Amino acid sequence: MSNFYAQINDEGRVVGLSDLFKPVESKKLIPIEEEQYHNPMLLRMRYVDGAFTGTVAHLKADKDSIEANGSDVLTVDLSITDWQGNIQEDFNEEVQLEMNGLQQNISVSKGQASLTISGEEPGEFRLRTFGLDRNAELKVVVTDGK
Repeated sequence: MSNFYAQINDEGRVVGLSDLFKPVESKKLIPIEEEQYHNPMLLRMRYVDGAFTGTVAHLKADKDSIEANGSDVLTVDLSITDWQGNIQEDFNEEVQLEMNGLQQNISVSKGQASLTISGEEPGEFRLRTFGLDRNAELKVVVTDGK
């Protein structure tokens, strides 16, 4: 019989998931259901007052690439969810983004935000979130149009 556990560190952050042969008693092992064990989004969440909590960033672009002409734009949707994928409608904060070494904050309202990106130089760039329990990264491709 399986015994599923979330392994937490001293700060209460989930650092591992275990399937053990027999039950174990430990302050660092939190019993979880099999469904939770198979959900990798539980990693890096926090265990607070008997529940798993935390913020997960998701970035999604409306297309794969843009032309390096300064007028073609890529729209990126940012959503903030819990580890189970539920939009965090009470999340109304700024999220720090970084692209090509430049950092900027974006205001998130009801767990969602959108931003547009254009470019004049071809290349591949990474758009990343920072400061959340689980951050996201998105590749942005700017083509020379040839």
